[in-house]
Amino acid sequence: MFKTKKGDFGYIKAGRIKEFIKALLMLGISLALYFGGIKATGSNKNVLTYVAILGCLPAAKFMVNFYMFMKAKGCTAALKESFDKAGIVPTFYDLYFTTYKVNYQVSAMYYNKSTLIGVTEDDKCDVTACEEHLQERLKSAGFELTVKIFKATDKFTGRVKELSELNSANENDNTFLFDNILNLSL
Repeated sequence: MFKTKKGDFGYIKAGRIKEFIKALLMLGISLALYFGGIKATGSNKNVLTYVAILGCLPAAKFMVNFYMFMKAKGCTAALKESFDKAGIVPTFYDLYFTTYKVNYQVSAMYYNKSTLIGVTEDDKCDVTACEEHLQERLKSAGFELTVKIFKATDKFTGRVKELSELNSANENDNTFLFDNILNLSL
């Protein structure tokens, strides 16, 4: 479960657990140092107190990461099963794009040549703003792509089938683009 990479199915669920364990571990170390210093010196006025306080900074960072993973919803198993039954393999799963004002949940994405399509299961997702955000970010990285996000799974599945008929899979290998998309996501 912890070996799930960004873009794989189950990444968000695994990320929640991983970040929670990191936060607990860092907080536990800080508390152990603090109480160990008190036990050793009889007072909290010692160097270990400062080390424990500084140890709270990474713990806080991991708690923020955990909170972001808790807000994010991954691709549901039912949606993945529908993809499997239809015989399509999305390029990415479990993407959560963050901006300063709003976040976008994209359950799955598929890339083919100059087209990037995705499907969201979030009814509140503003797909137009998500498309514009992705196009703007990818354009700044040097990619001219058509981006389309669907709310309807059947439309996404149909479009994936159309695109997969156009080109063979080996023509879609663009590692630099894939890295940029994954870097935009949580």
